[in-house]
Amino acid sequence: MDNVAFMRKAKMQLANHWGEAAIATLIYLVIVLAASCTYIGELILYGPLTFGYVLYLCCLIDTKTSKLDLLFSGFNRFIETLIAGLLITLATSIGCALLIVPGIILGLGFSMTFFIMADDQNISGIDAMKQSWAMMTGHKWDLFCLEFRFIGWIILASITCGIGFIWLYPYIMAATLNFYRQLRYGTY
Repeated sequence: MDNVAFMRKAKMQLANHWGEAAIATLIYLVIVLAASCTYIGELILYGPLTFGYVLYLCCLIDTKTSKLDLLFSGFNRFIETLIAGLLITLATSIGCALLIVPGIILGLGFSMTFFIMADDQNISGIDAMKQSWAMMTGHKWDLFCLEFRFIGWIILASITCGIGFIWLYPYIMAATLNFYRQLRYGTY
């Protein structure tokens, strides 16, 4: 896996669309952060909003059009995205409570769930999680290394009181989308 190529391609894909991606990310993050005031709200909204964000980003990258209504498309598949979000959160929380490393492994294993659901509108959340786990077998370390490459950017975004994340998060997600497409289709 060529992580530098995934990152370089993500920059090219977002070129001339950083503003649109930042607005969508801001909307996504504001809703997620507001929902996190109550743990139940976060649990309910995490899956549908993350699915919608992934779908929005795929559309922006593939068609070069910004359709903000896609951010809320997870509510059209509410049960599937809710179940996937709940199960992923539950698994990673239990894993992190045990020794942190199992939580990271579980998070990496299920990380492709919403990308799979964005590709296949008929798949259930549980089946997408199973496919993600199978797809990530032998590739969790590769994804960890890709995400670790963003550590400097994450520190810089944190220094800006989190404001930098509205540009960083789409960059990370676009690179992860390229990683997913490489795994799934052999090309990105």
